[in-house]
Amino acid sequence: MTGSTTLRRRAGLVCLAAAPVLLLLATAADPGLGDGVWAEAVAADPDLAVLHTVLLHWAYVLFVPGFLALLSPIRTRGRVLGVIAWVATLVGLVTFAGLVLTDVTAVAVASTVDDATYASFDARVSSYTWMSVGWQLPGLVGWVLAFVLTPIAAVRARVTGWWYAVAGLAGFGLYFLFAIEPLPLSLAGPAVLTVANLVAAVRLWNRPEPTEPAPAWKEKVGAACLLAAPVALAIGAVTMPGTATRVDPFSSDPALAQASAFFLHLSWLLFVPGVVAVTRRLGTFGFVAGGIAVVGLLNWNGLMIGDYLGLAVQQTLDPATQETVTALADGYTSFGLAVAVPAMIGALLGLILVPVAAAVGGLVRWYVPVVTGVGVVAFLVLTTGRVTGLVAPVLLLAGYGLLAVPQSTARRALVSQAT
Repeated sequence: MTGSTTLRRRAGLVCLAAAPVLLLLATAADPGLGDGVWAEAVAADPDLAVLHTVLLHWAYVLFVPGFLALLSPIRTRGRVLGVIAWVATLVGLVTFAGLVLTDVTAVAVASTVDDATYASFDARVSSYTWMSVGWQLPGLVGWVLAFVLTPIAAVRARVTGWWYAVAGLAGFGLYFLFAIEPLPLSLAGPAVLTVANLVAAVRLWNRPEPTEPAPAWKEKVGAACLLAAPVALAIGAVTMPGTATRVDPFSSDPALAQASAFFLHLSWLLFVPGVVAVTRRLGTFGFVAGGIAVVGLLNWNGLMIGDYLGLAVQQTLDPATQETVTALADGYTSFGLAVAVPAMIGALLGLILVPVAAAVGGLVRWYVPVVTGVGVVAFLVLTTGRVTGLVAPVLLLAGYGLLAVPQSTARRALVSQAT
């Protein structure tokens, strides 16, 4: 277990160093910098605008395992700050990474319609309560708390020196203040974060693993999330507009469409801490399976925000313009290859591989990955209505519920060894 634990920590440190580099590149590629009108600026170069969005999204995706690597060694000192930062990272920062993806559809709309129509579309998006409460509020609050509290908690726990808190807070502060200012001022924050995180990653690379037991609460929270995630998926299915076997356009029932999008997002988000808790007790195969699942889920849950943008498109644009906008949004190569494809393949394949790794590691019997595998297939082929859409959540709840509950002496031994 020590070797796989070191592998996980070092993978997180690589992400910690790479994340601000992507943030730097995303900021440099932003065509909307300065005092101009955003819609006009991105409409002039939509491909660059989407590339900026993709890089920014991936920067925050990589900050998630990066911050978890800094928080992982915390035991007693800095524990309270560490817990808050852990929640802010796995809930708020993950949500914020998805929130960034609203720009993909917005760029397509801005490239297609006049300023007045775009303003109407933007106002409709801003009116969605589910999006404000379920995405914007936790995303923005979590984004700030994760970037502020993680370096402080790491310093408090003596994971890093005081210099990292100073540099990390300075870098985030500069980015917060000047992210949309003209170049090169907008690059100041990401540049400071890049240097700080790279130095921290190098210094922590050969750090010995903690001798104290890992906190038990992470195991309990992970188990609860594995049970809650399929439940949220079921709620997302039964609130889809339509009938028992048919999904209707979102505009046919906007209130249900908004609720469904939120609970689908919540489901994939909750799987993340659950997968992290399960796979940290496993070996290299578990690390690979968990990595595929987590990276996929961090992208997949973010795609759910597209439902709100799609609803606004249906409510504000005529049918012909809707088709044009949809074709444009679907045609952005950088978004498709770097977000949509890894989201679908990673999340669904990962949710199959994690139970397989658990069975290989002796945590569960082999029928568990069979049940979860059938559940993933059911999600792909049977999410066609409110009743048919329940098949997948029920199977995933059964399979992942068995992962969340101790099943054998071997499992208890592995948990004891990991803690």
